[in-house]
Amino acid sequence: MSRKCPTCAEVFDDAGFFCGHDGTITIQGQPENDVDPRLGTQLGDYIVVARVADGGMGRVYEGRHPQTRQRMAIKVLHPEIAADNVAAERFKREYETAAELRHPHVVSVHEFGSTPEGSYFMTMEYLYGEELGAAIRRDGPQPMTRVVQTLCQTALALDHAHSFGVVHRDLKPDNIFLCKRDAGDDVRVLDFGSVKLQMETGPKLTAFGTTLGSPRYMSPEQAMGKTDVDQRTDVFAITAMLHEMLVGKVAFDGENIAAILMKIIKGAPTPVSMLNPDLPPAIDAVIEKGTAKDKAQRYGSVSALADATLKALGLTGTTKDWADKSVAEIEAALANAKPPPPPAYGAPDGDEPVPSAMSSMPGDDGQVAGLPQSPMLKWVAIGVGSVVLLTCLAGGAWAALR
Repeated sequence: MSRKCPTCAEVFDDAGFFCGHDGTITIQGQPENDVDPRLGTQLGDYIVVARVADGGMGRVYEGRHPQTRQRMAIKVLHPEIAADNVAAERFKREYETAAELRHPHVVSVHEFGSTPEGSYFMTMEYLYGEELGAAIRRDGPQPMTRVVQTLCQTALALDHAHSFGVVHRDLKPDNIFLCKRDAGDDVRVLDFGSVKLQMETGPKLTAFGTTLGSPRYMSPEQAMGKTDVDQRTDVFAITAMLHEMLVGKVAFDGENIAAILMKIIKGAPTPVSMLNPDLPPAIDAVIEKGTAKDKAQRYGSVSALADATLKALGLTGTTKDWADKSVAEIEAALANAKPPPPPAYGAPDGDEPVPSAMSSMPGDDGQVAGLPQSPMLKWVAIGVGSVVLLTCLAGGAWAALR
């Protein structure tokens, strides 16, 4: 799409970010039937120069600093969403959490403020690349080099968050962004708007008595409407994503949301070595443990999951050792790797205890006995249509910007 200089009105191609006459920042051209009044205005320290993406919660823009010309992403809530106190509080929490964490693999944020029409915005680093979800939808199974880089870098980010008592609660491939670099992918974990803090002091952020999360990646405790989640809830979601990266298919699927939730509670994913015979059988035991129904039986941290995955692939070293290795280094190591045989069922794997920052959080026995009695799943007994309606009201209203 073309760009236009707001000073001299000359039109440039899409790469013309600055006017060739006076260096003025150019603004994205707009069709007459779809004019966005924010383009050309200033939010915080940045001029809004282009629309980037739209979602149910709001819109993402490209912003430029008028002096430094630094490029930023500006995320703005739709006014009707901002009018809801719970939605506004979640948006604010997303900013505050990311600002506090400050980790190389967590998206960095810079400003938070209000718009003239009464909505809210935040500025964040402008990312070049694509979401993991987009890569899976396009290509199916991901290269093993990407699996290793993504899992290890995401593990470091989440272990850092968990050390602050922060549980993400809405991990999914669309919330893992793959920035491009010469050595491979550089991960950013996105959307901390659904986090649970170890010591909740603010308003409760769950509306309609329902559960936060994306159905296919919810843990059993989330699917049953329990609120005493901890870092092992995130371990479950990342394990489900690991399954999907390896075979290109979601670990827990169904014809509708009710069927997905019941499979999470009662079923098990198909072993990845059955779906892809080239994968070592030892990886099946890793995914089985990571998606255990009883959270006490899962890995105590995402790094423990990643360490076990590396071992199953025949790679020596820790998550931290492999997080920043290049594609070439990982390819060479995999070519010479000798995966171990699958462990005997129920054999101990030397997993470490739960990190101390989260160990004081209230827990539950994780047992699944009969149908769950959460507000979400009570609707299962009434009918699938009701489940879809209720979940759309909860999930759709709070879905992350896409």
